[in-house]
Amino acid sequence: MWAVRLPAFLTCIGVIYGYGGYRDRIPNGHNLTHPCVRGEMWPGVGHVNPAGGGARNQFGVDFANQGRTWANVCNMDSDGDGMTNGQELGDPQCIWTPGATPTRTEYLTHPGYCDTSSSQTCAGLVTAPCKSSKFHCPATTEEGVKERVLRIPRTPIPSTETTYICMTFDLDDSQDYHMIATKPEIDNDNIMHHIILYGCNDYAPVIAAPQECDMSAPHCQEVIGGWAVGVPGECFYREAGFRIGKTGYKRILLEYHWNNPQKLSGLMDESGFRIYYTPNLRPYDAGVFWTGELNIVIPPGRSRTVVESMCPSRCTKKILKDTIYIVAGFNHMHYKGTAQTVELFSKGTRRYLTNDQHYSYDSPVEELYDPPVAVHPGDSLKTTCVFQSVSAKKTTYYGDSTSDEMCYGILTYYPKNATSTSNCVGWKTLNLCDMDNGVIMGCNVNDFLNQSHPSTKMVMDKVLDNCSPYGECREECPAAIAEAEKHPCLVKGVMQEYLLYVRSTTSLDLKAMKFVAALGSCSCKKDDGVPPYTGGTTSLDVIASTVVLALSAVFLL
Repeated sequence: MWAVRLPAFLTCIGVIYGYGGYRDRIPNGHNLTHPCVRGEMWPGVGHVNPAGGGARNQFGVDFANQGRTWANVCNMDSDGDGMTNGQELGDPQCIWTPGATPTRTEYLTHPGYCDTSSSQTCAGLVTAPCKSSKFHCPATTEEGVKERVLRIPRTPIPSTETTYICMTFDLDDSQDYHMIATKPEIDNDNIMHHIILYGCNDYAPVIAAPQECDMSAPHCQEVIGGWAVGVPGECFYREAGFRIGKTGYKRILLEYHWNNPQKLSGLMDESGFRIYYTPNLRPYDAGVFWTGELNIVIPPGRSRTVVESMCPSRCTKKILKDTIYIVAGFNHMHYKGTAQTVELFSKGTRRYLTNDQHYSYDSPVEELYDPPVAVHPGDSLKTTCVFQSVSAKKTTYYGDSTSDEMCYGILTYYPKNATSTSNCVGWKTLNLCDMDNGVIMGCNVNDFLNQSHPSTKMVMDKVLDNCSPYGECREECPAAIAEAEKHPCLVKGVMQEYLLYVRSTTSLDLKAMKFVAALGSCSCKKDDGVPPYTGGTTSLDVIASTVVLALSAVFLL
């Protein structure tokens, strides 16, 4: 079964060198109380959300602009209330250094908001939102609701910048349940970047202890929960839940992203994820639907690169068996992403399902819809991603790493059984909705990816016998390529580019790598009398060049 390789999402995602770590860079960073919610702390000192993540308050803006260095902001008055940041955080002389005890540890006030609890006047100034940041989900107290904490054992954190850790958990499969809420149990908030909870199919292997993974467990692809900094928990829409148990997910996978930019050693983590589930099934099963684009090419040094993808009317007619109802949505790009929208075109109207003009990978915005938004068969969805690569030194492509890029809209919906697939994702003018039983535009993708299949073996051998995978264009190569392009999966154009992309990213064996490179060996030939089989710079050139570089690394094999 061939499927698009979707990323490790995230119902929400976020945090870089942790906001927890930033608290250590300011005096009393762990001691600031909420200005107007008695008994609660404000750990996300520089953020609008007391828990951290998302938009910054003015102190957070100043702190970021001043290099996240306390000495640079201590004498500033970020909230304009007449008191310096140092006076508010217990360091009036601005002599505090990280690790030291501040001059004062009591009677602190917030440097980002005028404090209405004091005698000062806050007219015209920004005051703190008087809203609790604690997790609140009334459904978790209903009769019959169970809870379970999924937790990794205490595990060393590698001294590398980015680590993905996975572990599976088996669920009670004696009957069906609906998972209706989740809540994080974070241990090391200086390092934890995000958590994703995936539902697995029946072929998923057991991962009994934490092990490094690569954001793409092949049998655990359905996102059913997640956490990012500032998110106290998820309380799913009242009409739907994610089905687990007897006829639902029997095994789930937790994926942790640890972010350790200082590459510190000796760190540990035993974070977990609390799930709430009930045998009192809700009316509908929930699902997650992806839109977006797989072909991403972002040249270096650009202030703006726009990537667009359509899920056209023909696709929703094919994918949707009935109307679905969107209850939540969010955008997903990586660090070069600056803005993203998902638009719904329905019956002559346009509506933004997401519209984030100041996108931040570390501070994603989740849109909630109550009442839910209806999407009908025949509607269209457009995903637009804007990237900035001014400081990049090389071209950026689609990929799992945060130094690569993605462009996805991720929508939670119900009822799950109203869709035939969980995505409507494109590659240039192709859309994966056009694939029927593994066949698209006459190309059987599974056969093409099977090197032992007679037609695939024949075309690969023909090209490798006549073309060099190491860059030069042999005289006999163009004729061999022309013969190969009679194969339905290698017809020149977008289909060929896409299938070669799939071929090069789904197999690491040497023959497949050589084949992709050899097929592109004459694509840039111009001046020696041998005609190129394609003109200009194409995605095929890019794919072939990338594989040639990889081959150079294994040349001695």
